Amino acid sequence: MPSIYVRDNYEDELHPPKKQQKRIMTQEKINYKDIIDLGFEEVECFDSVYEALYGYPYCHITKHLTKKIYLDWEKETRRCKMVRIDRAETCNIMAETPIMNLEQVKTLIDFFSDEEKKVSNYPDLA
Repeated sequence: MPSIYVRDNYEDELHPPKKQQKRIMTQEKINYKDIIDLGFEEVECFDSVYEALYGYPYCHITKHLTKKIYLDWEKETRRCKMVRIDRAETCNIMAETPIMNLEQVKTLIDFFSDEEKKVSNYPDLA
């Protein structure tokens, strides 16, 4: 997970302070209703072990952005990630990256969307 280093203002750029504050960026939980409202599809899969453990059936909740890139939302953690696969036939995962919050989900959907209607509220540029 990426880290952000915050440094205080200091005079000498060649000799930074010995201690730097470190803030870790964390993923925010995203509500099920918000994900479904954005057009994510829920596909239920049969897994008796999973159902016995959690009390509900296992399901994939995804939104395809391209043929090889999709967003995946996990019901247990309520967190989202972007996944890149090699091809649709094999679905081998080539890379994953966490999505930090709902606004980032909306931005990614808009970026990959061909539709005129956008889900983010961007300010109008004059």
